[in-house]
Amino acid sequence: MMSTIAFHADDDALEAFSDDVGGLWCRPVAVLDSLPDSFTFLRDFVQPNIPCIIKNSILNDTTGSTSPLTLTLDQIIHHVGLDAQLTVDVTPDGHGDCIRSVLEANNDTDMHTQRRMFVKPHEARMDIGKFRDLLRRGRGCDSDARHSCNGKINADTLDSNDLEVFHLQDHLHYDADHFDSEELFQEGKSAPAVYYSRQNDCLRTEVAKLFSTQIFPATFPFAEQAFGSGPPDAINLWIGNERSVSSMHKDHYENLFYVCSGQKEFILCPPADIVFLHEGEFSSGTFQPTCTTNADGEANDDD
Repeated sequence: MMSTIAFHADDDALEAFSDDVGGLWCRPVAVLDSLPDSFTFLRDFVQPNIPCIIKNSILNDTTGSTSPLTLTLDQIIHHVGLDAQLTVDVTPDGHGDCIRSVLEANNDTDMHTQRRMFVKPHEARMDIGKFRDLLRRGRGCDSDARHSCNGKINADTLDSNDLEVFHLQDHLHYDADHFDSEELFQEGKSAPAVYYSRQNDCLRTEVAKLFSTQIFPATFPFAEQAFGSGPPDAINLWIGNERSVSSMHKDHYENLFYVCSGQKEFILCPPADIVFLHEGEFSSGTFQPTCTTNADGEANDDD
């Protein structure tokens, strides 16, 4: 019988290990002024799992200049038209695809118990013009999840992460064909957070008209060679504001992320921090709009 060797370490040893690895791994992020060759990119960044920033990676060739490509939502609408249809993520507070607490009713008593689950955003179909209006309306809302457009949320309804706790309903009936999405966005109600963040190659499918302008490259040869991946499996377009927050996660693909306008903040953890991230398995649910709530929605159990 083959014996197994277990690694045992106390909290102090793990923290010291994390500090040591962080001291070697965490360094000022390198800023490159142009696209690297594949060997340099592989040696200096891909193999050691170190991020970098690459300037001038997409140039605005349509103007004949050598300036970096910039693209605002207004310019996107100019290319695709106001009526272009999007599948938009909608959440009460900008925190979707994350672990949060829900209240589950006990069928035998009037008591509710709180448990944690992975809650996905509601998906709403709308034209890009409406999406722009909702996105801009949401700018007046505090990006802090403890606040809504109508004022501060009761602290008793917050979980340990300062996220509002919603009631869980099993197999909530939702008729997308007959639900009036305008109810979600009526003036005077707390404005849900909207975010376009499809993961399904949406730039080449749902907004293919924008991709057909050829302002974006179809691939980056240096990255294909360094990753050994061939052409990209997906090219996605994400549009949001400061209210949208991505939870801690790990990607199964190597990524290149280009900021067309605005800014995006990333928090990266060194590999040794895995022991502090408390990875686990959770049941999943989805925010769904209901007629019995204040239009913020409820978590719907997918089990």
